[in-house]
Amino acid sequence: MNVGADRRKSGDADPPASETPSPSRQDIPAPTVARLATYLHVLRSFSRRGTLIASSGELATAAGVNPAILRKDLSYIGANGVRGVGYDVGRLTARISMALHTDSVHTVALAGAGQLGRALLAHTGFGRGFRVAAMFDADPSLTGTSLEAGCPAIAPLSDITEACRRMRPAVEIGVVATSDEHAQEAFDAFVAAGVRQVLNVTPVSLTTEADVVVRQVDLALELQVLSFQASRGATQAAAQAARDHLEISSRDDVSAPPREVKAADGRQENAMGEETVTA
Repeated sequence: MNVGADRRKSGDADPPASETPSPSRQDIPAPTVARLATYLHVLRSFSRRGTLIASSGELATAAGVNPAILRKDLSYIGANGVRGVGYDVGRLTARISMALHTDSVHTVALAGAGQLGRALLAHTGFGRGFRVAAMFDADPSLTGTSLEAGCPAIAPLSDITEACRRMRPAVEIGVVATSDEHAQEAFDAFVAAGVRQVLNVTPVSLTTEADVVVRQVDLALELQVLSFQASRGATQAAAQAARDHLEISSRDDVSAPPREVKAADGRQENAMGEETVTA
């Protein structure tokens, strides 16, 4: 029995990525684009563990979203799993990669060769569809050096505009990972070079032009959001524990035998107000 053929005939299976055109990036809402990137990260981790099929529930749990939201997001790129089976991990990875255009190599310029810049350079994301073609830093002692083998030599921040204008293929994404005082300077230099997509990993709010897309990642802010979630979870857990305690106490009161109270004349009354006579 050819299971693959049966699935293709049923119409429930997700067709190969090559058979379905990738949707226009403009047709996908920005929040969905961000979640698709998360799904792609999750799928790659599944692949490394040898997982071939994953249900929407498994994917949603790993991505930290509701399964209904995940299915809605995947509908934008025409990805439909097999009912009762799930999604083919390899096929869904290819589909999302095509939608996000990570199946091709994008040229990145990185401003800031400090600890944050080094961490970004070492991050596995830059090995998946991104090539760091230029690096810049304000520290003169770093000029002409490379952080690791195969990395471009570090140039002064003042060279950003000229270097990025000359670069071929053109720089598509600029990353600002400088100290706070140099963040706006580096950003302005990228914009002057014609770079229209910038990732800002500093806490500085950059002044930008209307046609420049800035994606800000403030690590301190993300930690604050997580601390709020942790506090809210602890509060909800405490409230639930209190409700459980009240419920148990109420059940105990109902199931307890009537208490007897001895009156002065020798008669006894139980908790229900009924009299009992003792000999």
